[in-house]
Amino acid sequence: MLAIEIHDVKKEIADRVLFEIPHLTANRGQRIGIVGRNGLGKTTLLEILAGVATADQGGITRNGTVGYLPQILPEDARLSGGEKMRKAVQRILAEQPNLLFADEPTSNLDVDSVKHLERQWKRYAGTLFVISHDRAFLNAICTTIWELDQQKITVYAGNYEAYETAKAKERDQAMAGYEQYNAKKKQLEEAKSHREKTAHGLRTPNKRFNSKEIRSAKPGKGVQEKKQHKLVKAIDQRIERLEKVDKPFQQKSIKITLPEANQIKQGNTVIRATQLAAKAGKRALFSDATFSLKSGEKIALIGKNASGKTTFLRQVIAGNVAIQLGEKVKIGYFDQQLKQVDLTKTLWENIQAVSVHDDQMNRDCLGSLQFTADDLPKDTNVLSGGERVKLALAMILLSDANVLILDEPTNYLDINAMKALEELISGYSGTVLFVSHDRTFVRKVATNLLVLEDEKLQLFAGNYAEWEDAKQTKTTRVQEDTLLLELEMSAIAAKLMEPRLKAAEKAELEQRYQEVAAKRKIR
Repeated sequence: MLAIEIHDVKKEIADRVLFEIPHLTANRGQRIGIVGRNGLGKTTLLEILAGVATADQGGITRNGTVGYLPQILPEDARLSGGEKMRKAVQRILAEQPNLLFADEPTSNLDVDSVKHLERQWKRYAGTLFVISHDRAFLNAICTTIWELDQQKITVYAGNYEAYETAKAKERDQAMAGYEQYNAKKKQLEEAKSHREKTAHGLRTPNKRFNSKEIRSAKPGKGVQEKKQHKLVKAIDQRIERLEKVDKPFQQKSIKITLPEANQIKQGNTVIRATQLAAKAGKRALFSDATFSLKSGEKIALIGKNASGKTTFLRQVIAGNVAIQLGEKVKIGYFDQQLKQVDLTKTLWENIQAVSVHDDQMNRDCLGSLQFTADDLPKDTNVLSGGERVKLALAMILLSDANVLILDEPTNYLDINAMKALEELISGYSGTVLFVSHDRTFVRKVATNLLVLEDEKLQLFAGNYAEWEDAKQTKTTRVQEDTLLLELEMSAIAAKLMEPRLKAAEKAELEQRYQEVAAKRKIR
C-alpha cells in the first residue's frame, strides 16, 4: 500500500534549483533515511513531504495522519536538549501517526538514548522518513536510503551499509569508465601521432635538395601524404566524438605531521590525572580518577549526557591541581563557540594566522573538508555554521598544538565531512582527546577510551568495538549469574515445601534463601 506519492515536485531558492522529483513513492512500513551533503535541501524536502512547507510546483499525496519532528525544538529552560528531544519523540509516538517525519532526532542524545530510539522506531508500524548524520543509527533502522545529490533523488534499497556498498560499486564503475575513456583517447592520440610522422616522412623534397634527389623520389608520395593527413583528420574527429568521462572524486589521504619542535615522543605521558574528582552542585560526577594519556593516542571520552564529560575537559584546560601535563604539551581546544575563528578575516587569512605548515598542506586539509579554491578568499562571516565548524577544526589541526581537545566536533557536520575528519584525525601525529556521541566516528577514530559511568572516570585500553565486547561479556556474565541464583532460589523454595523437613533444616534453608535473594537483588 502506498503511504506517499510525489508528483513533479520542484523547489528553488533564489535562482538555484534545490531538487526536481518527477515521480517517487514510498510504501507503508518503509523506514527511509534521507542523506546528502549540507546545504542541498534535505530539511526543505522533509518539510515539503510532511506538509509544513510547499513546493514551487507539483504535489504530494499522503495516505494517513502525519507526525513531524523538527530539528530545532521550542525552547524550554527546564529541559536540556536531550530531554526535549526524548519528550518530543514520546509525544509524537503516542499520537501513532501513519507517516512520521524526523529531522536529526539523535541530536543531543547520548548513546544509550539513541539505542533506545532505535528500538522504538524498529517497532513503529507506519512509514518513517528521517534525516540523520548518525550512520550507525541509519544502519540500524532504515530499510531504504534516499540520496539527495545534483538536484535529484536516487533510491537505494537496504540500510546505510547497503547504500555505502552500492556507492562504492558505483565509484568503481565510474573509475573503470574513466580509465577506459583515457585508454581509448591515448590509443587514438598515439595513432594520430604515428600518422603525422608518416605524413611528414612522405613530404616532397624542398628547393634545398638537388635535381638528382628530386628525380629519385618515388612517384605518388604526394598522394600518400594527403591520405595520411586525411587519416589524421578522421582520428581527430573520433577523439572529438569520444564522450568525455571526468575522473571520479577520490578522498586524498592526508597525514598532518607536526614540526619537529612541536613533536612529543610517541608513548610519553601527555596528561596524567591523580585522584581527580568533580561535582555538579552537591552531586558527585566522578571521584578518585587516576590514569595517564600517552602521546599519539586518539582517546574518546564517552558517557551519558550530564555525566561530567565537558566538566572534565574544562578541568584539563583550566589546569586542575590533580592534572599534570607533560613537558612540551600545547593544547588546542575546540568547542561549539568557535572562538578561534576571526570573523573579520577571510577563510585563508584565518588559516595562515595559525598554521605551522606550508600552503600545500593547508590547501589539502581544507580541500579534504570540502572547501574549494573559490572559498579561500571568502569573508568568514558569510560562511554557514557548518562551514565555520570545519574551518575551526582545520585551524586547530594545522596549528602548533600537539594535544587537541575536541568537544563534540561532529555536530553540524554532514556524513562526508565526518568521514574527512576521521581521516584527518587518524593521520594526525599528535594526541587527540575528543567527545562524540557518534558511534561510527568513535569506532573509526579512537584507539583508547575514557569511560565515564556510575560516577567513575576510567581509562579503557582498547578501541570502541573491544569495549562493547567487554561490556557485553560483563552483561552476559551478570545475566548468567542471576539465572543461577534464581534457579537456586527455586530449588530452595521446593525443599521448603517438603512436609518432613526438620526445624533446623528449614531455618538453614530459609537463611540461605535470604542470602541468595540478597545477591540477586544486588545484581
